[in-house]
Formats: sequence, structure tokens, C-alpha cells
Amino acid sequence: MKRKKYLSQFVFLLSFIIVMIGCEKDSDDPPPVVNQPPVFSGLNDLTLSPGFETHEIDFANFVTDQEGEIITYQVTNTDETVITISLAGSVLTITEVGPGSSDITVTATDGNEDHEVTETFTVTVEAITGAPDYSGNAAVMVDFNGLEGSVFDNPIPGWLFEGNTADGEYNATDIGSIMLEEDHLVITHNVEVTYIWSEMELDGNQDYTGKKFRFDYSFFTAPNLTGTHWEDDPPGVDIQIYFVDAEWGDIGGGQYRFSDMNLTYSADWQAVEIPLSDFESLWELPVDPSAVGVIGIEVWGGTASSPISFRLDNFGIVD
Repeated sequence: MKRKKYLSQFVFLLSFIIVMIGCEKDSDDPPPVVNQPPVFSGLNDLTLSPGFETHEIDFANFVTDQEGEIITYQVTNTDETVITISLAGSVLTITEVGPGSSDITVTATDGNEDHEVTETFTVTVEAITGAPDYSGNAAVMVDFNGLEGSVFDNPIPGWLFEGNTADGEYNATDIGSIMLEEDHLVITHNVEVTYIWSEMELDGNQDYTGKKFRFDYSFFTAPNLTGTHWEDDPPGVDIQIYFVDAEWGDIGGGQYRFSDMNLTYSADWQAVEIPLSDFESLWELPVDPSAVGVIGIEVWGGTASSPISFRLDNFGIVD
């Protein structure tokens, strides 16, 4: 009987040892796999230069998923005066509206419960600064910025902004907009049969024989320029720079239209210089650069759906 009892105890002990060995072996096995949510990596704030128009981000380059599951996305945008956004699959398209900053929040999920992950980044659209200040020999110098040698770097002080239609006088801001932005001027014209002009009176007539009219410009948008006047039938679409004598008399006056300049419609700043001798007659006045008392710019023919809108800087007469 004792032999059977000892044998039973031996079998029990052996079984216990085998079980313990088996348990120890099982502890070396990897833990069971738990489905993990997606992970964002490297999605940083973004700074874009003005004029970029659209910019794309593929979130698939910034999101990983341990199980390789299909990821879906949702996005929100805090400021639509800076950018607008649209999403197609994993690709976000950012569309330029204006300068400033806007926060974009993107949510990614693999479809499993509580697996939504969120990341926020800031998109900054830089403001458009003016063209480099003109530093050449300027026959007309109005030093608005305290920068020696600038021509009309800020064409605001001392300038007259007006608008007119066949029905009478209007404030130019009722027609489009004329505003100072950073260190340059932005002009927008959006009424077809209306014109606006801005000009500056000099200190009496100046002899600018052999001089050039110069300015820096860049376009936002513009319809096709027609080379005709707003009073023509059909009304024209164009921009012109001009000069006249101090009394708007019969001494001299010249105009040169943008439609004759073969300008490039670009957001990049571009310099233009035109000899005053190349100007055409304004209102049948003789073109006489020896008597210049007023210089200005006139815009007509934009519409609400197709405005003339452009930037202007360093506007004046140079050697």
C-alpha cells in the first residue's frame, strides 16, 4: 500500500514538473497582437509664398498603420479668408485666398472603435511685399518711406483717387478698391462702364525731356485688355499711365496703355520703363515731356466676375 502511495505521489510530482516546464516554455511566446490605431509622423506647420494658387498634401506620407488597414480622413479649416481646402482620398488640396494663417485639423481612422487620431498644423500664406525700392536717379522723388532715392514707393500721400461713370461721380472705393498693402498699392476695378484714376500733382511743370516713366507691377487677375476706351462701343478694357501739364491745358499730354506693353500676367514683381517720348497723344494734346505737371494711372473695364486687379510700386519718372 505504501508503494502505491509513493508511486502516486511520484506521478503527481512528475506531472507538476511537466506542467511547470510547459508554462515556462509558453512564457517565451510573443504576446497576442492587439490592433493599434494609426500614427501621425512628420506633419509639420507649412509656410507658402504668395501666388502659389494651390498646394497638395498627401496624408498617406504622414500616417502609418501597424496592420496596414485602409485609413480614411476628415479635415477642418479655421480661416477661409486665408485658404480653402478640399479632400480627395488621402490628398488635401489647399487653395490660396489671402495672406495670414489658418489651422488645419486632420482626423485619421482605420475604422476600428476608438481608433480616431487627430493632428493639427498651421498653414501660413506670406504677405506680398513690394518690389525692391528703386535706387536709381529719380527725376521725381517723393520720399514716403524715408528711403533716399525711392520714387513713389508708397503712392498714397498726396494722391487723388476718384471714379466716374456716365451717370456721375463715384467714390473709387465704391467701384473697386485702392488700398495700401505692406509697401505697395493694390488696385481692383470691377465695374465695366466705370473708370477710376489716381494721380499726383507735381510742383508746377517739370522739364522731363529724355526721361522715362517707370513702375513695378504684378497682376492678380485681369480680363483681356482691348486697347479701347471705356466710352467706346462696346466699352473697352484697359489700364493707362499718363502725364499732362500742370493746368491740363494745351501744352502737352501723353498716355501709354498696358495693352501696348506686352506685359506678363504674373504674381512676380516686374519693372517697366517707357521713354516719355514714346507716349501717344492724350485727348489730342501734343506729347511734350518738357511740361509735365501731373502724372497718374487710369483703369477701366473690369467686372465683378472678371476684375482688373494688380499691384503697383515705385511709380514715377526717372533718368
